[in-house]
Amino acid sequence: MQLDRIEILGFRGIKRLSLTLDEVTTLLGENTWGKSSLLDALCIALPTSGHLYQFEIEDFHVDYAQSHPQTQQIQIITRWRSTYSNEHKNSRYRRLKPVWQNDVDADGNACKICIYQLSASRCELKIDTEYQFLDIEGNPLQLDDSYKLAMELSRIHPVIRLRDARRLPSHLQSVLKPDRDIQDRTEKRINNTYRRLLAMPGHVNKGELKSTINAMQHLIEHYFTFERHSSKQKMQPREHLFSGEYASPEDHTSLIKILQKSKNQQSKLLLMGLLNAFLQAKGNATISSQARPILILEDPEGRLHPTNLLKSWELLQLISMQKILTTNSGILLSAVPLSSIRRLVRQSDVTQAYSIKEHQLNRDDLRRISFHIRFHRPNALFARCWLLVEGETEVWLFNELAKIYGYNLASEGVQIIEFAQSGLKSLIKMAKALHIDWHVVVDGDPAGKKYATTVRTQLAQDLEKHRLTELPDRDIEHFLYHNGFEDYFRSMVHITNDHPIPAKKIVQRAVKKHAKPDLALGIVEFCEEHGPEKIPLLLRWILKRVITMANGNN
Repeated sequence: MQLDRIEILGFRGIKRLSLTLDEVTTLLGENTWGKSSLLDALCIALPTSGHLYQFEIEDFHVDYAQSHPQTQQIQIITRWRSTYSNEHKNSRYRRLKPVWQNDVDADGNACKICIYQLSASRCELKIDTEYQFLDIEGNPLQLDDSYKLAMELSRIHPVIRLRDARRLPSHLQSVLKPDRDIQDRTEKRINNTYRRLLAMPGHVNKGELKSTINAMQHLIEHYFTFERHSSKQKMQPREHLFSGEYASPEDHTSLIKILQKSKNQQSKLLLMGLLNAFLQAKGNATISSQARPILILEDPEGRLHPTNLLKSWELLQLISMQKILTTNSGILLSAVPLSSIRRLVRQSDVTQAYSIKEHQLNRDDLRRISFHIRFHRPNALFARCWLLVEGETEVWLFNELAKIYGYNLASEGVQIIEFAQSGLKSLIKMAKALHIDWHVVVDGDPAGKKYATTVRTQLAQDLEKHRLTELPDRDIEHFLYHNGFEDYFRSMVHITNDHPIPAKKIVQRAVKKHAKPDLALGIVEFCEEHGPEKIPLLLRWILKRVITMANGNN
């Protein structure tokens, strides 16, 4: 059974949010946009502590734009869906039989769902917390003991939240007691060895390290003995290169094989660190080998070199837990499935979650996006607005001209992407799917007119002037020549102002003598010396347009 949707109303930093989840879900969003509140809601709904959460006054959302700023209601609704036929008959779910509902999946096949609602209401300082299961219409089921069933659900699917070790509460740094059973002593040994490796690696001898690694096998067998039950069709060869979907049929035995057979000591140490982080996040909770935890990985890039970060993610993919990942790392983002990305955007009354829907990008789109965005510019997925230009010259020109105005486009949330090689349509489709604003600048030559036609097919309800700028000249060099830089071009090729010669020949000679990007940087230096008023009005308008878009005002 997999958590496939969560809806939140009036909880902490979230006024309203509805989010679908996959086997792997990657959350992107700026600070204060609700990621932490979302993860808190999951931990509250599915605690590892064995006790259901009682809401407090601080949990109610505060909206300072309203006359009554603090909400009076909280709702956290989780919807669960069976992942294969007859999963609900598994002995693990026997006690949840009263809450199963009949439904169909996206392919029209019959399946079972379970809807669990944790809610609270307040009257002045009095807070009532309720635990209910709902039918498919959203009405409460009449059950003998909803509290006990909610406890059972959290026992089977507890949320384990892994954070940067520097952010762990101090009482979790040494939660294991030596007088408990063998498993707890094993956990304590791994914790001690790993901490000493971090602090004093030279003080851990080979015997201790080998003993600890051997002990890890027992815990891997206990916590990660899950089998994959995927209903997805088998991937075509190399398809995972484009989508990022993990296609290996390996299960937990791969982790044990790494311990037993791998000669790569670094992989074993990273696996020890991963297992230790899991144990620390679990704390004193007892998790059955029958449980199927949901694993939250919160900004895992905090203390890892990019190479180790990718290796750790490779190890994590061998664990068939449902995973929810938050990251600010382009390196990690280049490795996750494109379909897993959820871009959170906070608006006045709701936090929206945008994603790439199935079949929204075809195979050619996926290949182009994977090469030009996932592999080469993954940080573009964190941007608020894309300025799409034809080539390198425009990238240098717009970036540097913006600085003359006192703007750093990257820090404003604007990413400049040249599209001539990647194809314009794929980039626009990607931006629209993730709700990233975009504006296209094209030349006035025949190729530019084709690009402009492509943009017009993607406008929908948008105004053309908001999305497209067509240069009135054949390319950016001719545009600059005719908009205040004729003298500059003539000086570059040593042609006097009184010498009659067509503009086309002057530009050709300048481009032949100097690379196009060098010409652009020379024009930037000219503008720096003579003031921003030398920047052509159309280029100033484009910069103002994209910065306004990035600030959320269309």
